[in-house]
Amino acid sequence: MTRPEPSIASATLDAFFIFEVADTIDLAAVGRSMSAQPAPLRPRAPLSAGSIRFAVPPLLVGLPPIEVAGRAGTVAAKIFDFGVVSVRFAFPYAGSWEGFAALASELRHADDLPALSRRLLDELLATCAAALDEPHAPLLEDYFICTVERFDEAVTAAALLSEHRGALAALLLAESAELGVEAQSDALRLSFSYYPDDLVVVLWDAAFVYENRDDAEVIHDLLEFANSQLVEFRTYDARLDGELDTIYAMETSGKNAFGPFRRRTADARAEQLRYLMVDVRELADRASNALKIIGDAYYARIYRGIASRLGIEDWQRQIESKLDSVGEVYRYLIDQAQIARSEFLEIIVIVLIAIEIIVGIVGLRR
Repeated sequence: MTRPEPSIASATLDAFFIFEVADTIDLAAVGRSMSAQPAPLRPRAPLSAGSIRFAVPPLLVGLPPIEVAGRAGTVAAKIFDFGVVSVRFAFPYAGSWEGFAALASELRHADDLPALSRRLLDELLATCAAALDEPHAPLLEDYFICTVERFDEAVTAAALLSEHRGALAALLLAESAELGVEAQSDALRLSFSYYPDDLVVVLWDAAFVYENRDDAEVIHDLLEFANSQLVEFRTYDARLDGELDTIYAMETSGKNAFGPFRRRTADARAEQLRYLMVDVRELADRASNALKIIGDAYYARIYRGIASRLGIEDWQRQIESKLDSVGEVYRYLIDQAQIARSEFLEIIVIVLIAIEIIVGIVGLRR
């Protein structure tokens, strides 16, 4: 006999829309242009032996409540100094498991939230435009978190992963039909528990969190931060792709034959590539080191889990590989500039010798 799914006393569906909007954002300038407060990470209660913190705490901006598809929710924006803005919608819920799954599926497939998040972002950026360094067209990542604070009756993590695993996997994947065993196993592959009555399950686009409100917020911050890293690395990857495409286009079109101005053009192009490499490495290091987890194995495991689901290390390796390619082109351009410089000096020497010969011949005739 199949056990009924547990009824939910208190839950929230959180939808995060995370935008990469600029190279960096001056948080002090943001604070002067709008009402915002620091949003540091709060450690697990009771305090753990380790620590978890942002190198530079982001700013939290409260926004007016909204209603989407007849459901009321709250909105807040979080602004990170490494150029990311996260717009978060939260929809409270209490009732049956089936109702929560329907809410999650409805809002994840709705077009209203992405459009609304972009409108709110544009309004926010217009207010703090002076704080943006090198703003550009936003790149988006979204992430959904189903958080249950309490069930009507006590439920353990083990029970959720065994007796209710089909319903839990379907909730995470926003599926209404029953899933196969392999799909369930893959969806629940990365699960974490600290106590018997808490649980975190992460996928690449969604997560399930069974925790009290305060501890759930820390986990939300970890998941949000990992997605902010992803959108950062996607931006750097696209930037390097554009630069490499330009380089390859010049090679195939023959525009790299600069003629008499080859040295000056090669020097200028090499300087642009040097700036690009330094800029991308600096920004990537800033995003990578924005979160510090020291001595807290549980949070570190959760972060490594979501990072692996999002492929953060793969993106980092890909960016490093493309930076190496850009570096090779940079060294090639430097060599070309040096060759052009040597050729120019040789031409000058030849011209001077020719002038000296001509002057000598003219002198002899006189």
